[in-house]
Amino acid sequence: MLAPVRRSSWLFLSVLGLFGCAKPARDAHGIDYPNTVTPALPAAPRATSHVPSQAPPLPDQAAEARSNSAPSSPGFGSSTFASDAPVLLERASRDGHWLALCTARKDDNGDGRLSASVGPRGELQGDAFERYLIAPDQELPIEGLLGADASGRYALVMQRGALVLWDAERRNSLDLSALGADARLSAQSFSELRTVAFDARSEHLLYVRREQSGKRIVIRSLADGSERRLDPGPGVIWRARFDPGGSFIVVELISEDSNKNGRADFPAPLTNTPRPCSAGPGRYHTWIDRGDRPVTVLVPLSGGAPRLEPELVMPIGEALLLRDASGALLLERAGKRRVLEPPLCKGRIVHADAQRGLFIVGCAQKKTGRVSLELVTETTRKALDIELASVELDREVSEAPRLVALYPGPETMLFDADRRELIALQGGGVVLATRAGRALIRRGNGLLFYDADSHSERALPVTLERYPDLRLNPPFVFVSPALVNLDTAALVGVSSARPLALSSEGQLLVPEVEADASELARGPLRWLTPSL
Repeated sequence: MLAPVRRSSWLFLSVLGLFGCAKPARDAHGIDYPNTVTPALPAAPRATSHVPSQAPPLPDQAAEARSNSAPSSPGFGSSTFASDAPVLLERASRDGHWLALCTARKDDNGDGRLSASVGPRGELQGDAFERYLIAPDQELPIEGLLGADASGRYALVMQRGALVLWDAERRNSLDLSALGADARLSAQSFSELRTVAFDARSEHLLYVRREQSGKRIVIRSLADGSERRLDPGPGVIWRARFDPGGSFIVVELISEDSNKNGRADFPAPLTNTPRPCSAGPGRYHTWIDRGDRPVTVLVPLSGGAPRLEPELVMPIGEALLLRDASGALLLERAGKRRVLEPPLCKGRIVHADAQRGLFIVGCAQKKTGRVSLELVTETTRKALDIELASVELDREVSEAPRLVALYPGPETMLFDADRRELIALQGGGVVLATRAGRALIRRGNGLLFYDADSHSERALPVTLERYPDLRLNPPFVFVSPALVNLDTAALVGVSSARPLALSSEGQLLVPEVEADASELARGPLRWLTPSL
């Protein structure tokens, strides 16, 4: 039987503090309602102070000179790697120490050359492609890359039909299929592994194993290989993952024959074969009202019985954000519920910040069809002076950035989570990235930093391409031709290359021959560091 989860009140108070100070009204059912909405929180004064850079503007020709890029490498040395062949990068580790790519190395169509292009639905045309996982002095043929941890050290690959955990640091592999892991994939487009996942800290791996007593969730320590088993309760596991906060395993469980056909049916077909190499799915597979309806079960990592949570939106630390049948958003702790937004709002979570104990909620407006925003904290709800075009899905709890860009709206707006105020950026623009109290903004063909502490802007001495490539890997951002460091708020280099990837050390992965309208990029590859 599914039993309630015991929750630690001190941890909840340290994260949210939603029940310590506020004394909202309480209805006859014991549900706490928030205070009445206060008047709209106005935007902070527009950023009008413009502090120009002291460095002279770079000439446009500087962005075109590849000689400004000095060779460098995160682990591959200064030489090129991969073969002289068409290449399609599927993923690079965050630190750039390994790549998963598709490449054509054989003249399968007999036209006397190696060539490949992309069809209208993302399918690859020309010579046949094969997948490889490539690291310095190592090349592994694989059938598919199925996942990777946040640090970039570990990768999950399909190799000779088996699910394998590959360790980039130790250069060894662990056959998870031999341990009994359920490696079957969903046939849905963009689908990730159903029942294998890394936690946010890259400390543990979750997988599902069939045992005599039924399916069990296995939590494996990546440091020493030790394992512990968790029982999610009766039923068939459709999906399982760590919640972002690291308190629960979120399990989608088929516990009832809802379509009444006498068996447990998954919501989508399963396959043992990763999708073939392609530039994108191109077509989208879905199965509406197929199979049995899964229910959401939370399994506490701290121990305790699993809990059925059909109303779950997301865990927030050890608290739960719920949506009841009326559409009201509720926050539950230790069996007590507080209403964050009443049913009339039809609220969707635009931003959730567990560290600061705040939410930005979008409420649907019947007259305009737009979404008005409200700031919900431990004591109040405040209307924000902004509307978005639409918000269809709840956005999961964030890593608590200070500055949050709010899109899509009529103007460029930032929310400062420390000061709990809106910032309207003069002159508009597009927020490319935020880091601490800074935002990197593209305005026309210019690039600038906005500083939330001084409410000032500082232009960078570079002219962007008309249609720039954008690569993000904090603290670095490449928006062609500029490489920018978010921590130092500085332009660190320019390059005319069209990179396939950007490493966390600021290197660009570039092919020998760039892709064009008729051909894919061509190897060999190299890592380079742009310079001024």
